[in-house]
Amino acid sequence: MRFDEFLSVYQQAPMIESSTFAVVSPSPQHLRVYVTQWQKKGYLHPLKAGVYILDQKYRKADISPLFVANYLLSPSYLSLEFALSFYALIPEQALAYTSVTTKHARVFENVLGTFTYRAVKRDLFFGYEARKDGDQEYLIACPEKALLDYLYLNSGSLEADAAQVESLRLQNLDTLDSDRLMQYAGRFTRKVRRLADLAVHAAHT
Repeated sequence: MRFDEFLSVYQQAPMIESSTFAVVSPSPQHLRVYVTQWQKKGYLHPLKAGVYILDQKYRKADISPLFVANYLLSPSYLSLEFALSFYALIPEQALAYTSVTTKHARVFENVLGTFTYRAVKRDLFFGYEARKDGDQEYLIACPEKALLDYLYLNSGSLEADAAQVESLRLQNLDTLDSDRLMQYAGRFTRKVRRLADLAVHAAHT
């Protein structure tokens, strides 16, 4: 298959999965060899093993990194530093697309950025909502759950006192739904509940 023939099949697709090669080519093994050569030429880029995007100059479909964050490891939803930055609950801009998952922790680095995943127990996989970036849907924690996920996954290095909460440089805590925060916190450890309570107190002082 020539690259122009490959383009005619995949140019309108946001992503390309190697599992489809058997459908579009009588020799999928040869196509995989060509794909490796086209990567070296910069015609397309791997997002993870077996998943690619065309280089921007060839791609006609938009691709949302937020959608990709959900796609690379499923189930997952965006949370932690990325969501805290998204909701302006921390002053810094997130440097990676951070998510939680019920699978093992992973990191993917590709042309779209760094995608990190931290593991939570299945019964803590809740509190997220669907949004759209362009026409692509993605899942992201609600603000209250993003904060709780962060406190939970970093609780080992946090002390449950007001000074520790202040050191996190949280902001705009008054935008949180304190009732929802404490309702969700009831499903976490005692330490996380204490930290959440201190955050609520800080928001109203």
